[in-house]
Amino acid sequence: MKKSIVLAFWVFLFTSVSAQSYDDMVQRSFGFIEARDYKNAEEALKSALRSEPANPQNALLLTNLGTVQRTLGKQQDALLSYSSALMLMPRSVSLLSSRAALYAEMDLLDKAEEDYTTILYIDDDHEESLYRRGLIRLEKGDTLASRYDFERILASNSTSWRGRLGTASLLKASGDFVMAAEMYSQVIRVNDKQSDLYLKRAEVYFLDNKLAKAIGDINKSIELDPEDPLAYIIRGRIRYAQYDKHSALKDFEKAREMGFDEPFLQELIKKSRK
Repeated sequence: MKKSIVLAFWVFLFTSVSAQSYDDMVQRSFGFIEARDYKNAEEALKSALRSEPANPQNALLLTNLGTVQRTLGKQQDALLSYSSALMLMPRSVSLLSSRAALYAEMDLLDKAEEDYTTILYIDDDHEESLYRRGLIRLEKGDTLASRYDFERILASNSTSWRGRLGTASLLKASGDFVMAAEMYSQVIRVNDKQSDLYLKRAEVYFLDNKLAKAIGDINKSIELDPEDPLAYIIRGRIRYAQYDKHSALKDFEKAREMGFDEPFLQELIKKSRK
């Protein structure tokens, strides 16, 4: 009898310490994430998962782990974490959205499209998934399918900014720059602090050879978000078209200093130095 009591005590103590350890590591991971210490957040989440591999909360921990790894640039690890979480919660729209966005970042567009389509089987009016899938289909050159997705958004919500942005992208791709600019203008009127909208409209103006309007929009975009290297690249291209090679070079070099290292940027820098 005495042995049974002692054994029960140690089982209780071990379970209590294990649970406390799991909860402690989870709380530590939250603290690390809040402090943007993603490396230690990753380790804390992994430790929690190892300590209790059957804990029902692990689907959420795996989701957090995937997002932390994605932030750290560990795309394959993040993909494994999201996919493991989806084995536990296969109908989670937020998880499928996160994995779809990661697939798109990895240029695995077919996989991203599949995940957005799965979301739409679960929720056929999920606006963001229609928008993202439409953009992917547009990038793949399937303009009919892309138009279908954007029109579905506007059919259920005629004032949707996503529907209008998608339509603007479609118009730009088809060369209708005037209507594309008008669509962006409609969205800007109700979202006038969103830097990427000015960037998108600036690109349309640039393609339509309306350089003064383009430079005005790109300057506004940089004013709202001075940390986007793409804005400096577009402004450099506009300035180059205005025969201001010196200013264009400064913008291209600024983008490079900010970590943008695509081969086409090196070509732009080389051309501006001539």
